[in-house]
Amino acid sequence: MPSSKLLQLAEAHAYEPFEAACFEALEAGQLRLAELVAPFERFERAGQAERLATLAQVIFENTDPAADPQAGLQLARMALNAAPQNDVLRRIAADLYRRVYTSTAGLDALLQSSGLETGRPVRAALNVLDLCLTLQPGDVLVNRMDGRVVEITEIDRANALFTLRRTDRVIAMPAADVSREYERLAPDDFRVLRNLRPDQLAALIHDDPVRVVIGLIRAHGGHLDADLLKHELVPKYIEAKEWSAWWTRARNQLKRSPHVIVEGRSPMLLRYTAEGQTLEDEAWAALSAQKEPAQWQSTIEAYLREKAARKEPPDQPLLTRCHDFLCEEVAAATGRRPRDALACALVIETLAGKGLPATDDSRALAGRILRDAAEPDALLLGLPQEGLQERAWAALRSARPDDWARWAAALLPRVPAGVLDRLARDLVKAGQATTVQSFVDAGLGDLANRPELAYWLWKGPKEAGALRLPGDGDLFRLVLDTLSALGRTVSADAGVVKEYRHRVRTALAIKDFARVRRCLAESSEAAAVTIRRQLQRLEGVGPTVQSRLLEILREAHPQLFLVKPDQVEPWSDPDTVWTTSAGLRQRTAERDELVNVKMHENAKRIGEAASHGDLSENSEYRFALEERDLLRARVAALNDDLSRARVLEPHDVPSDHVGIGTRVTLRRLDDGTVRVMTFLGPFDTDVEHGIYSYQAPVAQRLMGARVGEQRIVGLDGRDAAVEVVDVTSAVTRKND
Repeated sequence: MPSSKLLQLAEAHAYEPFEAACFEALEAGQLRLAELVAPFERFERAGQAERLATLAQVIFENTDPAADPQAGLQLARMALNAAPQNDVLRRIAADLYRRVYTSTAGLDALLQSSGLETGRPVRAALNVLDLCLTLQPGDVLVNRMDGRVVEITEIDRANALFTLRRTDRVIAMPAADVSREYERLAPDDFRVLRNLRPDQLAALIHDDPVRVVIGLIRAHGGHLDADLLKHELVPKYIEAKEWSAWWTRARNQLKRSPHVIVEGRSPMLLRYTAEGQTLEDEAWAALSAQKEPAQWQSTIEAYLREKAARKEPPDQPLLTRCHDFLCEEVAAATGRRPRDALACALVIETLAGKGLPATDDSRALAGRILRDAAEPDALLLGLPQEGLQERAWAALRSARPDDWARWAAALLPRVPAGVLDRLARDLVKAGQATTVQSFVDAGLGDLANRPELAYWLWKGPKEAGALRLPGDGDLFRLVLDTLSALGRTVSADAGVVKEYRHRVRTALAIKDFARVRRCLAESSEAAAVTIRRQLQRLEGVGPTVQSRLLEILREAHPQLFLVKPDQVEPWSDPDTVWTTSAGLRQRTAERDELVNVKMHENAKRIGEAASHGDLSENSEYRFALEERDLLRARVAALNDDLSRARVLEPHDVPSDHVGIGTRVTLRRLDDGTVRVMTFLGPFDTDVEHGIYSYQAPVAQRLMGARVGEQRIVGLDGRDAAVEVVDVTSAVTRKND
């Protein structure tokens, strides 16, 4: 019976066929104990150890364990752990210990101390033997309870006694106590170096960083991250200012160590493997354990980068194995998981340009999948990486030359900016600029739901000659207006708000805010005033970006940030628009109706009009665009007013002179007629009921006048002299 077959059955957890194969080999006299060790270990890890105990006893009864006592002992230990009450296995195990360690002095004393033959719990008995039979003076142990490190200085095997040296004293312990309280440490374990050999540790930190790191990994159970590594070493062993250089050197050496597996980036995870792994072993193990095409691509690319860094050629058998693995995954996913099949095929195509030995057939897999798909756009949208989406788009164009433009039009609103740029460029080159233009025009009316369009326009399309795109200033104001309205005016899902803010924040910072600088430098002072108010109240871009934008505005328009020496009267303050609560609600509702209803309806009309054909001769399309511009201008004006709005409270209304919020009784001097006028904010104006905006000329001429004072004002189309007869408050409730 070939040992490979037994191992394959064990890896498949096929116990009954494995047992049958063992009996078959046993009857033929071809069963070798060494071939059973690895399969038994697999079944033990799979939780089937109890079944192994009976099988092992049958095997021992029908073979001679003395022919291979080392393998027999390994099998007996596993079987006995699974069936600790089996006295037959106890006797077999004890006999095998005597055969394996026949030349070890004091063996009988240790066997007696362990209690293996006298009924002591099996696990404890085996621990005594496995640890104490191999201990030598100079070996190091660690206490399981308090972590103290001790060194074996002397062994009295005849009496099974061990002398241990701690940092503070020397003690003698029987073998049973040693195995119960201690476990073995590797000589380069960091705890050994730190507690018993500090001078050696200092030299190793300088001369052999890899050994130090391996020692720390051992001390932390086989794995630790770079942050914990730094915490252990800085500042006790390495000064903080020297850490970066030391860690760079150590990291480069660790990547070449067959015993350390380096994973992740932030923080980097380090794992120790005693067997040692080549870079190829490590790459294949990672690839085999992963489930996603993006992970497979990342693993293979990381392997190729590391080989290049080492100035070594990549292992062609490994790359061929990776290629075949990916092809098998494509075949397995095709039909059932077409999106995964496409992603994997695109990974093959991507890696083919980096050294993967792809064939003509494997390079054509992605195109074949897209050609056969009923809805290729759905496959493309489901891809996990923008780079794969771009490659998929190129494959779609080649695979479907007759209808690719149709799918491109459907994809425009739904793809990342990088893919959007590629689609738009291809459509324009193919004479489909109208399709792209209508998408842009409609999207500008609903920018909050088009974050990728906003990013694409701000970054700048690579080829936009045939498109009518907004200028820098218009686009900047539109982006800010939308950003300011999110969560206040624009009704959108939390995910939409988060994505728009993220993309705009990223876009604005491109090339150190270069386009922002240009826009603000070209803005008029009046526009800059509005922008300043928006930036001061901006949400969602983070304090760093907000501060940076205000700093750039200050550089372009320093006069806006000068402190005014004299306090202006409320009715003359250009930075404040006074209003009642009712007026504010009414004006806000007007703005919200425009943004959430009318602009959405307009965007829909733009799309419908664009579908009718040639845009240059399409009057409906032109009217829809003109309407969009008017709506946008009105919304901008309302946002400017609302950004300066301040609710008028009763205590804000003066009682001794005409001001904002006062009701004034006037008497004409020429004919004695009396007139009552109320002065509120521009949001509250109702001339038919005698309510005037305090910003109106007639109000401005009366502001500050006291009872008995005379002024010249414009009434009924001509100037007239009037006397202020009475001044009272027109604001009586907080929520007027």
